[in-house]
Amino acid sequence: MTTTSDPASAFLSPKLYSLLTTPSPTVTTTLASSSPDTTVKEVAEKLYGHHRDHGHHAHHLDHTTGQEDHVDGGTDGKPKAGKVEKLLEKVHLRGSEDEGISNPAQEQWDAMQPLNGAEIDQVRKCGQWGQAEPSALFLNVFAQSLRPLETDPLKNLCSPPLMGASGVIPLSIISVIPDIIQHHADVIVRAEREIFLATNFWEASSAAQTIVDAFKELSRRVIERKGPKVVIKLMYDRGNPRQMVNPHQSVDQKTYTGDKVKLPAPADIPGCLLEVQNYHEPPVGTFHAKYMVVDRKVALLGSNNIQDRVNVEMMSHIEGPIVQALYDMALLSWSNAFSPPLPLLGHPPTYLPGGKENYDFGTAHPVIGNKGDLDSAASKSREILAQHHAQEMDGNDGQSMEKKDEVWDKSNADEAERVDDQFTSEGSITKHLNTGSKIDSTDNDPPPNAAAFKPLVLHTPHDPFPIALVNRPPRGRPGHGDVFVPQDQAWLAAMKFAKKSVFIQTPTFNAVPIVEAALETVRRGVLVQIYADLGFNDEGELLPFQGGTNAAISTYMYCRLSEEEKKFLEIYWYTGKDQRTPLNANKKSRNCHVKLMIVDSQIAIQGNGNQDTQSHFHSQEINVLLDSSLICSQWREAIDSNQNTKYYGKVSTEDGVWRDQNGKELEGEKKPPRGPMKSLVGVKGAIQRVRGEGGF
Repeated sequence: MTTTSDPASAFLSPKLYSLLTTPSPTVTTTLASSSPDTTVKEVAEKLYGHHRDHGHHAHHLDHTTGQEDHVDGGTDGKPKAGKVEKLLEKVHLRGSEDEGISNPAQEQWDAMQPLNGAEIDQVRKCGQWGQAEPSALFLNVFAQSLRPLETDPLKNLCSPPLMGASGVIPLSIISVIPDIIQHHADVIVRAEREIFLATNFWEASSAAQTIVDAFKELSRRVIERKGPKVVIKLMYDRGNPRQMVNPHQSVDQKTYTGDKVKLPAPADIPGCLLEVQNYHEPPVGTFHAKYMVVDRKVALLGSNNIQDRVNVEMMSHIEGPIVQALYDMALLSWSNAFSPPLPLLGHPPTYLPGGKENYDFGTAHPVIGNKGDLDSAASKSREILAQHHAQEMDGNDGQSMEKKDEVWDKSNADEAERVDDQFTSEGSITKHLNTGSKIDSTDNDPPPNAAAFKPLVLHTPHDPFPIALVNRPPRGRPGHGDVFVPQDQAWLAAMKFAKKSVFIQTPTFNAVPIVEAALETVRRGVLVQIYADLGFNDEGELLPFQGGTNAAISTYMYCRLSEEEKKFLEIYWYTGKDQRTPLNANKKSRNCHVKLMIVDSQIAIQGNGNQDTQSHFHSQEINVLLDSSLICSQWREAIDSNQNTKYYGKVSTEDGVWRDQNGKELEGEKKPPRGPMKSLVGVKGAIQRVRGEGGF
């Protein structure tokens, strides 16, 4: 196949170009035509070969035969002589050969150059953009995210021709977890045939109870309408020793209905069929994904897990052709055969040509149908956060799953009005933000823009715009040797090609590639603004090779810049909407878990990935790269409306330390531990992460 008029100038190889521009087959279409007991892994390997550069299975291959290698036991049940090395390799414990690399992404950064005309033309053809016209900035970033597919076509965790498409975002939520979980519930009860829900950590909690109640309400509606049972697939990551053998573990009913998870038993949801999987690539390849796909029509992509935390989070409600990429990704993440099969596997939705007239926005967008007999159902707001249990400072073990008042909003507009209209005073904002232990340091004086706390953002009606998936697969092996993935490439390219500004909000900012990219971007005279959390997961970040704390990175970055260059770097500590000073995240009172990058007010990357070492090198992350100045501007406006970071969180450009207007540092801030104590504290933080109590 001819790629451009001058093949020598082509950016992509002919083989990859063909994969990206040939609509089928995909994993989804091939699985749909396969027998029900066929695993997704079998389909993926048939189409694209073995995963060569990532994941557990990459290290299970006998590189001489191309077949999976198994460790055989001797007569005494122990590994045979000469098999120990293979066993260590399989569980990623042979050590890492790449820890000495100061910046493992430096070569990638240096190699990134703006596309020329012929290359732009080629890359433009590698997405199904519909009537949308991608910007040059978007295409340059998208092009770099395609490069890793040269070595593994499934490096993006979706079939290549689905990676770039178009879509709309009628609604976003930037708020505490209960607001986002309630929207999940509203979408769940409206499902017709199937639901795929993924979360890094599922924990018996108020958030989980809201989802369980939605499953029960959905089941009731299915029985009432005498429709087919809705198939629900649910994935989470709860570390299990058996994952050393197979990372994808089917979860039995006894386990998923137990005290730590408390999902409903089949008898509790007779109108649904629930299958649960526990996925983790040991030891450090976390399934960090957080998304939901319903009826192949709607995708919710966010930052929060299904648990109770004091975090402010972000979620986008996505519709349009890009949802098929998220659906394909969900299948690949599952890897096993589905039992029962997904009913819509062979029935994709139809997308008509045209613009916003094919989608509903604002008051016209139905999210929830009637909840049974509305005449007898009370229509009242949920005082979500005031009813939540106080969270213990040392963990979340005391959580329970209380029965909540059920409110099923009829539309996005009804949901937005119900939630946003609660905030008529600073007191109501403080009450809403107190999802965990209450704090004594709430400011009494109203901060700027206090009345602008609007958790639900109904976006202005818009035509479909270009969207692409930019993901990373999980990497179980410790070390910093796996940065050539679409997510990391997109983040670096967005920095490299920025001309005016880069905005980042992330709980933790310490991955070497992104820190160095930010410094080089600043030196070009591009404004880089970073909103991060003071003290977020500091214990875990103190482990060797984890990158260090946000406070240490802030000081480090300003020390690396000249006085003139410092003008282009602005670092802020997250400050809650009802606060005039940042609060250390270890207080578990005001944290922000949003994961967002906006570049030149034109493109954005939003989803699961943090700007930390774990997300850059190890965890499975799902993100969208979008091309819309409208969404970018409305997201940024909402970010600054729903927190006071912009007003009170800025650190000193002299040394990266926060001080108030009188030059006083935060009270109670401790110097980070040094020597042996640093590693001991870091181990404690790592254990908390595994338990779901750290910075995931």
